[in-house]
Amino acid sequence: MHVEALRTMIRRRHPIALAIAPAWAGLLALSAAPAAASSSLPFSVTVSGSGTWISQDSVAFDGSGTALLLGRVTNSGLIHITGADDSCPGGLANVNTEVLTAANGDTLTLTSQDVSCPSGPGTFTGSGSWWVSGGSGRFQGSSGRGTGTGSGDFNIGTITNTFRGTITLTHS
Repeated sequence: MHVEALRTMIRRRHPIALAIAPAWAGLLALSAAPAAASSSLPFSVTVSGSGTWISQDSVAFDGSGTALLLGRVTNSGLIHITGADDSCPGGLANVNTEVLTAANGDTLTLTSQDVSCPSGPGTFTGSGSWWVSGGSGRFQGSSGRGTGTGSGDFNIGTITNTFRGTITLTHS
C-alpha cells in the first residue's frame, strides 16, 4: 500500500493513530522488499588440463571441463603442499584452490583440503573435502561443500580433478 494512501486512511478513521503512521509505513516498506531466497542444488564438475610445479611446494594448473550448474567451464588454480601425511606412504597434505569460470563469466571458487598419494613414478592420486570459498555473478554469496578426487601425472604435466557435493545459491 502506498504511504500517502495509508496516511489518508488513518486520518479519516483514527486521528490518534496518525502519530504512529510513519512507523507503520516503514514496516510496510520492509515487508514489501523481496526477501533473499536460497536453493540447495547438486553439484559436480570434472576438469582436466596442464599442471606445472612452480616452486618446491606449489603446482599451478589450468584446463577445462563440464560442471553441473555452470555448463562448459575453464579452470585455473593452485595446489599448495602443506606437509607430509601419514595416511599413505609418501603422502602429501595439500590445499587446492580452484576457480571455475562459466562461458558467461560467472565464477565459482572451490577450496579443498586433500591428501595426495604417490601412485607411481611422477604420478599422484588424491582425495579430500571441498567448500565454496567465493563466487561472482549467480554464485556470489553461495555456499556449499562436498568431496573431491584428483590425479596428476607430472611426467607429462596433466591434472584431472572431480568435485561432487551440493551448492546453495542465494537469490535476492
